[in-house]
Amino acid sequence: MKRIHALLAIGCGLLFVANTCFAQMYTITDLGVIPVDKSVDFFGDNSQATGINESGQVVGASMVKFHLFHAWRTAANRPINPATDDLGTRVTDMYSEAAAINNSGRVAGTYAVAQFRSFRTAPNRRINPATDDLGSLGINSYSHAYSINASGQVVGVEYIYDVDDGGYHAFRTAPNKRINPATDELGTLAPSGHNSKGSGDTYAYGINDSGQAVGTSDIGINVPFGGTFHAFRTAGNSPINRATDDLGTLGGTYSSASAINNYGQVVGASYLPGDTVNGITIIHAFRTASNSRINPATDDLGTIAGGWWTVPAAIDNYGQVVGWSWINAEEAYHAFVYSNGVMQDLNNLVSPGICELISTASGINDRGQIAANANCVGQGHAVRLDPVYKGFVQQPINVDGSSIFKAKRSVIPVKFRLTQYGARTCDLLPATISVTRVVVRSLIVVDENRYGGGTNFRITGCQYHYNLAASLLGVGNYRVGISINGIMVGHAVFALK
Repeated sequence: MKRIHALLAIGCGLLFVANTCFAQMYTITDLGVIPVDKSVDFFGDNSQATGINESGQVVGASMVKFHLFHAWRTAANRPINPATDDLGTRVTDMYSEAAAINNSGRVAGTYAVAQFRSFRTAPNRRINPATDDLGSLGINSYSHAYSINASGQVVGVEYIYDVDDGGYHAFRTAPNKRINPATDELGTLAPSGHNSKGSGDTYAYGINDSGQAVGTSDIGINVPFGGTFHAFRTAGNSPINRATDDLGTLGGTYSSASAINNYGQVVGASYLPGDTVNGITIIHAFRTASNSRINPATDDLGTIAGGWWTVPAAIDNYGQVVGWSWINAEEAYHAFVYSNGVMQDLNNLVSPGICELISTASGINDRGQIAANANCVGQGHAVRLDPVYKGFVQQPINVDGSSIFKAKRSVIPVKFRLTQYGARTCDLLPATISVTRVVVRSLIVVDENRYGGGTNFRITGCQYHYNLAASLLGVGNYRVGISINGIMVGHAVFALK
């Protein structure tokens, strides 16, 4: 991705020199726990975050008794309130885990009394087994729900005892409906009649607002310990098409997709060529282009500090990715954010405090907030990371994205004001911009030579100011992103007619 650098750095030392002035990009909030019943168990309190929506509501699970977890959902931008946020039911000792949340406050996940079942709650309500159980594809089965989109469609996987000698089957429901065995099974990448040990096993882990589902599926190549699996992406509300939906790999034999944004960009993990180095399996994160297969030359996100494994968990609609990467020297996972072509350790972007070692990041919303997990006061706690800096587009571009300009005009002034910790600041740090064209739910990065070159980016009147060469861009819909220290902090949307 091409970028244009700011010409000035006010109050922060030398331009482009790493220093503590702009090292902190996020504040960290300990979300707390649902406390363990100390009269029954002596285990420490803990919680784990699994997702976040646009309002800053975070979902996850806490251990309330030994091996008994309860799902929770916070209020917007609040820590866990045990009195209101526990989605489970202590009276029946019901097990529950929340996997994802949509912008309406509906939560999808797994609950169990006798066996695991998928659920989807009503908006901002607790789990009601009478209404929220998603049902099943088979007679004897258990299931896990992993993702939910804006319309309430849920994807997940179900293990069916009574067919295929115990096969794993991916499903995608209709909006706010139970599983329909006649319509909701996604199928497999394996050819019909395939008889490997995996029997065409398929797992669905993510869904976008168009109903495109992603996951991993047996492709029908027998190996000693089962089938070979590849990541897949379906068309909207369609089953898996073996001819078009196999995303391939980064060169190894295995890949799996974990999430998809509304522009068809998929993130996941893949083996590299040869699968192993010195007997160690090497796994890298990938992010595809919109509605494209994995391209090993461009889509490998790499690792932090040359570690062996990187696992992505979520992607926002601006292509930013979060997850975790293994640090060989520490023998521990560190959470990362990938933005503007660079993977950064989130531990380097927050100030030290009561929470140490952010080990995993599980969700990111379009406001840049991140759901993650860290060691806080000696226990594993869910945390929320909030951006320190926010850029706000100024006129002549409207905040609501409704601006339309003539493509024949010479330039479009793009201006951003900056806030730091919620207050406007004139201490503007070095920044970069990027321009992306939006074409039918696909993103195309625009080379900087198409919008005017670096000399047009300046700071005037406490604002970042860039003159886009409209005549070079041409007719279309565009997004401009502004980034500080490699992290996107603001966006502008406009059309050229």
